[in-house]
Amino acid sequence: MLDADNLKACIDIINACLRARKEEDLEDIWLSLQHLCNIDGAMFFVSESTRDADLEDTIVVRSFGINDDWHDIYVARNFVLIDPVVKMGMETEEVFSWESAFEKYGEGAEEFITISSQLGLNDGYTIGTVSNDFTGIACSVSLTFDPANLSENDHSIAKSLLPHLNSILARPGFLKSPSLTDKQLDVLKWAGENKSYWEIGTIMGISERTVKFHFKNIFRKIGVSSRGEAILKAKIKGII
Repeated sequence: MLDADNLKACIDIINACLRARKEEDLEDIWLSLQHLCNIDGAMFFVSESTRDADLEDTIVVRSFGINDDWHDIYVARNFVLIDPVVKMGMETEEVFSWESAFEKYGEGAEEFITISSQLGLNDGYTIGTVSNDFTGIACSVSLTFDPANLSENDHSIAKSLLPHLNSILARPGFLKSPSLTDKQLDVLKWAGENKSYWEIGTIMGISERTVKFHFKNIFRKIGVSSRGEAILKAKIKGII
């Protein structure tokens, strides 16, 4: 049972999640969570989809309170493709423990689990969304902790607040994927202002044919088949 102070702190964090509009807000929320329920760290993941080919290319990770080496190792070794927590997050949208994920998907991920443990990532809770109804992106949030430091109330608070943290990531533009090049982003921006292929080429100093080439690659990367769909999806995702 939460006392009045803890209940107020939970409400403050939920309100902070509702107000969050930039990455800096994530750090403030993590610091509040750390103070409230003794978690060690937080990790935020966003990808354009859960397909393996897309995961490797489009995943964006932000972490707080995590060993500095973890992100570089995770990316360099493509751990996203074997991470038991990612796999578990693809089959449920409920909060789950890392222990349950390691038990179910640990086979073949021994190196991942060993390195995680060496860097202090032994236990945690995660919630994920495979494909948000509005933005279409996949996202998840993990909170890491030392079980010896958490009370029963701490566990309950962490699990109760995770869905609110995850809802931040599904908003348009939050932790945007870097899969589009600068020129592709420029093409989309001008298209969003109703410029024709010829006009975009003139503005950017490239040929109309090159503009159409950029659009072809944009269609492939964001999963659309027309200029109008590309502009709409880019606006929904907050790309433009």
